[in-house]
Amino acid sequence: MKIAFGFLLVSVLASIAVAYILMKFLREPEMPSLPQNPWWGEGKPQAEDTSIRPFSINIPDEDIEDLRLRLALPLRLTPPLEGANFTYGTNSDTLKRIVEYWREEYRWKEREAKLNELQHFKTQIEGLDIHFVHTRPQQTPGNNRKPIPLLMIHGWPGSFVEFLGILPLLTSPEEGSDRVFEVICPSLPGYGFSQAATKPGLGLQETAQIFLKLMKRLGHDRFYVQGGDWGAGVATQMATLYPQYLRGVHLNMFRPQTTMGKVKQVLGAFLPSGTLMAEEEEGILYPLLEKAKWLLRESGYFHIQATKPDTLGAALAQSPVGLASYLLEKFSTWTDGANVAKPDGGLLEGFPIALDALLDDICIYWFTNTITSSMRYYAENVSKGRAAIDTSDIPSEVPAGLAAFPEEVLLSPRSLMAHKFHDIVTYTRPSAGGHFAAMEQPAILAEDFRAFVAAVEARTGL
Repeated sequence: MKIAFGFLLVSVLASIAVAYILMKFLREPEMPSLPQNPWWGEGKPQAEDTSIRPFSINIPDEDIEDLRLRLALPLRLTPPLEGANFTYGTNSDTLKRIVEYWREEYRWKEREAKLNELQHFKTQIEGLDIHFVHTRPQQTPGNNRKPIPLLMIHGWPGSFVEFLGILPLLTSPEEGSDRVFEVICPSLPGYGFSQAATKPGLGLQETAQIFLKLMKRLGHDRFYVQGGDWGAGVATQMATLYPQYLRGVHLNMFRPQTTMGKVKQVLGAFLPSGTLMAEEEEGILYPLLEKAKWLLRESGYFHIQATKPDTLGAALAQSPVGLASYLLEKFSTWTDGANVAKPDGGLLEGFPIALDALLDDICIYWFTNTITSSMRYYAENVSKGRAAIDTSDIPSEVPAGLAAFPEEVLLSPRSLMAHKFHDIVTYTRPSAGGHFAAMEQPAILAEDFRAFVAAVEARTGL
């Protein structure tokens, strides 16, 4: 009886899948045509200031004092349930310890000086002041190779702080190679020091166009792009919309995007092992029900931010403790899903990201008051009647490198990603790391990216 029911279920699913695929593929996917010069800033469009201006982080003393006073207020925290650890969210006992450290030991001005060791700039694109870090390699005697331009893009709840550890590894020659990179790390619009849009509609495709204009303004007509989280989304859009400008695209978060990939993902849960993909790939996706349960448990934030970001943003923008609680829980769980079972969420004992770096990131959101605008990015990309055309089924021929870190939130096997990226040069399974790979394992990510670039460049003898 169970076998008969199983065959019936598979038959029904297969019929639905075939009908859906035919419906999708009888139409030729349409390449989007974005407005070339939209205006996302305040007021009416005006002549754009194309200058590139040096920028230094200099938070006013009154803002720092305001944060100090807010942190000094008595904490109104509910005691955690016995043995709950991080399963109900940020454990209040752990939060109390972190807030005490923030109050007593963390020094923003010292951290600000460290962040300012990087070269920061701003430039206006489509009415918005876009902030970016520009790191050039130091030329050394005997190293005359021209640096390779690389665009690195962060996600949420990250910032350019994610790349502090990896930048020196990419801008210095590795042993046995004189290949170095000139790295541009922009802040997404509405994140940190990049200005937020004043009108709806700025999503992944629009960001891809802005960042392409940034790279061209810096003199780069051919470059690599690397990203995770929303950065991976922007990078994928660039590889789809602007392949002629990309030497390669490297992602450390990716999921089935094409219709065929999604259908195979579902059918693979019911068909015999090895039918639709290699058996060694199946552990990434299955058991599908368990993976779905985990995503459902951890994606409540996504639904809120994709529908009512301003409601939540008003609360987080008022309380630095509330902001820290919200963001730290994401760092904890997305670094390693097993952290929910630890009393400190893994944040204090043996965490791969230093607490000061986490607080740097939180402070940037706080001082720039961009938590609400950063969360609006979910609404723009998911649920607000996107005007942009779906590019999921438009393949990319750009050479692609995919790094499947073991604790990453969203991953997909090579065979499913091949429906989107037709030229996968490297697909790797790094030994350690999660969602914030550049912060957690900068050496591993740098090595993986370098190996990808070496494979691509070897095709042309560079």
